Amino acid sequence: MRTGQNIYKRRDGRWEARVFLGKKANGRPNFKYLYASTYREVLLQKKNYEKTISLKNTQVLSNALFSDAAYSWLLNSARRWKPATYMKYKNCLDKYILPQWKKLYLREIRQGTYDRLMEVLLQQLSGSSIQTINTIISGILKYTLNYLPVKCTRKVSEHAKRPLDILSDNESCKLLTYLDSRNDLISIGIRLALFSGIRLGELCALTWADVDLDEQVLHIRHTLQRIQNRNRLPEDPKTVLYIGSPKNKRERSIPLHPQMIPILETYKSRYQASYYLLSGTLSPVEPRKMTRHFKKIIKSCGIRDLHFHTLRHTFATRCVESGMQIKALSEMLGHSTVKITMDRYVHLSMSFKQSQITILRFPDSKEKNRQNLSQTDREVRENGEDTEDLS
Repeated sequence: MRTGQNIYKRRDGRWEARVFLGKKANGRPNFKYLYASTYREVLLQKKNYEKTISLKNTQVLSNALFSDAAYSWLLNSARRWKPATYMKYKNCLDKYILPQWKKLYLREIRQGTYDRLMEVLLQQLSGSSIQTINTIISGILKYTLNYLPVKCTRKVSEHAKRPLDILSDNESCKLLTYLDSRNDLISIGIRLALFSGIRLGELCALTWADVDLDEQVLHIRHTLQRIQNRNRLPEDPKTVLYIGSPKNKRERSIPLHPQMIPILETYKSRYQASYYLLSGTLSPVEPRKMTRHFKKIIKSCGIRDLHFHTLRHTFATRCVESGMQIKALSEMLGHSTVKITMDRYVHLSMSFKQSQITILRFPDSKEKNRQNLSQTDREVRENGEDTEDLS
């Protein structure tokens, strides 16, 4: 099988391609099957058939409702996404796009339609949410029409972006002092998040097997999330815990901070490798419960109300202020590009900016005047001495 193309090699030696045509009345997928003796031949047949379908259906599809096209795109794309991504797209579609476009036909969507939607959403959403909505709209239109009638390029202006908090030096000291006084796994997890920059879901998915004290690294292999149960029966819970690969599907290893090593050495011997780090059992601590623990702790420290993700922002900012190379930091944070590290997660503190401004040097006018006066005095003295010699 060639992954992602619905092409298989049959037992009789022939190659088979499947073209998805939609859903049958019973809800099962409907495919067109194509056959050839080689992979290249069946791939060409598949592409030509898909073009034919596209040309035949363009007129029909343009008369379809945007909402119908949107749900068709969701169903047919879901197999390529993680469950959390599917729910994120579905929630954005239902909450922000369909309330404005539910009764629109595809042929009615033009640049002005998109711009009016953005005028509304830019007032209430962050830049990352706008980017997600652009991804959804362009995905639906490309999937349905095979072209984009609009340019989905609107972004939140710099002045509209919400500032992201980091812990001040005083707040960091308060938090670490409080954590030093506690001997529990939750406190170790909060300290580990501050000293490594890992995401909340990644922290909750850590087991003691991921803590490699021999190499002094932390292995990030999974993330844990609570997501909506898509295929639930009436008696099933509405949400379920999901353990999957980290964001961007990238496993990574993070060097352990020297302050973390003796703490982890003390605790690792007490637990089996398969036990979760935060609970010390086979049952994980889920993100929303960890968030409640964090909120309670910072309140006890007298620190303002913050999100758990503030620990990640603080880690990234302190690394930059300490002179860490951005490429190394980007890999430790698990970002797909260095640009994301700079644009999204590095927010330099005012104290650091104030320390950096002292590097800048301008000519000192007062010092320059003193130098000029000194030079004048020397010249006067020298001229006076010359006059005495002549006399």
